[in-house]
Amino acid sequence: MGTDADTRYLARVHEDCERVLGPGVEILGIDWWQEAPVTLTIRYRLDGMDGETTGEGDTVIAAHTDLRQRLVIDRVKLGFTVLTEPAF
Repeated sequence: MGTDADTRYLARVHEDCERVLGPGVEILGIDWWQEAPVTLTIRYRLDGMDGETTGEGDTVIAAHTDLRQRLVIDRVKLGFTVLTEPAF
């Protein structure tokens, strides 16, 4: 990732993922592989439990769209796990 436009777009992906994941989720990092297929991977934490979600596509926009859809499902799974796992 080298251009200013890339950096700005990745910042927008970060902000968008924060909205999708909701309050209480800490984003640990986002990786962007620009080779085919374009891949965006986000790592996050909720209540001490880590999660990772990856989206792929022909373009970064398609990868971002795929990532958003997968994040919704993974956020529900992570939230359910946090609620049902016994605290040690």
